[in-house]
Amino acid sequence: MINHLDALAEKTDALIRVVEQLRQENTALRSRLAALNADQRGLQERLNQAAEKVAGLLEQMPQEN
Repeated sequence: MINHLDALAEKTDALIRVVEQLRQENTALRSRLAALNADQRGLQERLNQAAEKVAGLLEQMPQEN
């Protein structure tokens, strides 16, 4: 009976370590995702600005007859 309890305790400890590792990994991934989302928003804004500039330049071009 003691052996079974010891084995269960070892498995429980191992599970706790895995859960803690997964929590840390999840936290790191969430931080990375937030950074990537911020980068994406910045790039999208730059793309929108470039599109507006191109549209403005196209409007300034003389029309062909």
